[in-house]
Amino acid sequence: MRARVWRRTLVMALAVELAAVMSMADVGDLLRQNSIAVVEPPVGAADFNLPLLAGGSGSLSDFQGQWVLLTFWASWCGPCRMEMPTLEKLHQQREGSAIAVVGVSVDSSRELAASFANELQLSFPQFWDETGSVGADYRASAIPLTYLIDPAGQVVGTSRGARDWSMLEPMLDSLPGVATVDIASAGYTQPGPLELPAVLDPPTAEVLLVEESHRVGKDFHLDIRMHWVGTLEEYLPQPPKVRLPEGVSIENIVASTDSREGGNVVSYRVTLRANRAGSFALDPVELRYIPRSTGAPVVSLVDGPTVDIQPSGLKAVKPGQVALAGGVLTLLTGATLVYLRRGSAAEAVPDSELERYQGLRDRFDACRALRLEGRAGELALTLAELELELADDDENERLRLEGLIESLRFGGQVPPSSELDRAQRSVERQIEDLRPDPDQVVRSRLQIGKETS
Repeated sequence: MRARVWRRTLVMALAVELAAVMSMADVGDLLRQNSIAVVEPPVGAADFNLPLLAGGSGSLSDFQGQWVLLTFWASWCGPCRMEMPTLEKLHQQREGSAIAVVGVSVDSSRELAASFANELQLSFPQFWDETGSVGADYRASAIPLTYLIDPAGQVVGTSRGARDWSMLEPMLDSLPGVATVDIASAGYTQPGPLELPAVLDPPTAEVLLVEESHRVGKDFHLDIRMHWVGTLEEYLPQPPKVRLPEGVSIENIVASTDSREGGNVVSYRVTLRANRAGSFALDPVELRYIPRSTGAPVVSLVDGPTVDIQPSGLKAVKPGQVALAGGVLTLLTGATLVYLRRGSAAEAVPDSELERYQGLRDRFDACRALRLEGRAGELALTLAELELELADDDENERLRLEGLIESLRFGGQVPPSSELDRAQRSVERQIEDLRPDPDQVVRSRLQIGKETS
C-alpha cells in the first residue's frame, strides 16, 4: 500500500515537473506571437537598488516571485508618454496579482521625472536611475524599453517601442503560474551589464559638423550617421530631431542609405543656418525609428556638437585689418558707390523671401498629392508641420501644434476630413500672404534709374 502511494506521489511530482518544463518552453512561442523578442537562453536580471520617486528606495529583487514588466522611460520621450497610460491601466487591472509593473526613469532630473509621473497619475512603482548606471546595464539608450522577467528573476523577453500593454491581457493570462516556476533556480544577479544577444542592441549614431568655418546667414551642415546590427529591414528610420538653440534653424534634411561591413547605415545631412554670431550647442540629437517587428516608435538621444558662428561681412573684419581696408576704401570711385546703391535698392524683394515662399509652395503642392493618393495620415502631419512653421508668436498655438505633431507622428491619429479641409485652407492662405509682389521689383528698378540719372 505504501509502495503504491509512493509511486503515485512520484508520478504526480514528475507530471508537475514536466508541466513546468513544457509551460516555460511555450513562453517563447507566446512572446513571439505578441511581437516580443525572446531572450534565448534566459539571463539573470541584474538586481539594483534605487531611490523611488514616491520616496524611499527599493530593489528589483523585491519583486521576486512575480512576473515583472520592467519598463525604462523618460519625460522627454514622446512614445513613452503615449505608452505609460496603458501600463498604468494594466497595473490597476493586475495589482495584487502575480504580475507586477515596475518603471525606471532615466531622466537626469528627479523633478522632471516626478512631474511626468504625477501628470500621468502613475501609481505603479517608479525608480529613478540617478547616475544612469542601471539604464546602461539594461541597454536603455533607446526608449521606451520593457523587459519581461519571470518569477525566478530571469529575463525571458524584451520589447522596444511604445505599445498598448493593456491589450496583452490574453498573453499575460497564458503565462505559467508562479507555482510551476522554480523560484530557487538561478535568477537575479549582482548589478552589471546584461549578457543579451547583440541583435537586441538599438541603433546608435555619430554626429559631425561638415564645414570647418561657419558664418552668420550662411548654410552649414550636420551629418548624422545612424547604424545598427542586423538586417536593413529590421528598423524603419525616421528623420532625426536636433534640439536647436534660439538663433539656429533647420533649412533641410536629406537622407541616404548604405550597408557596410555587415552593419546597416542611414545617413542624414541636416542643413542649418544661424542668424547671429555666437557659440551654439546642437545637443542632444534625438534619433527616431520604428522596429518593424512591433511597428512601435522608439527614440534615443546622442550627443551633438557645439558650433561657433562667426560674423559675416564687415563685422568679420579684425581690428588689425581696418587700416588696410580703409586705404582701399578711399580708392573707391563714384561708380562703385552707385553700384552699391543699386544693389541695396534691388534688395527690396530679397531672394530669401522668394526662396522661402517657393519652398513653402512646393511643400503645399506635395500635400495636394498626398490627399489625391488618400494618404491622410501623412497629409495631416505635413499640414501641421507647415502650420507650426507659419505660426506667429502665440505660444499657446505653438504648443497646440507641437502636441498635435507629436500625436500624429507617434500616435497614428488621423483628424477628420473637415479638420484636414480647414488646415489645408489655412495653410494655403498663409503661404499666399507671403507671395512677393512682382511689381515691387519693377518699382525698385525705376527708383534706381531716378537716383542715378
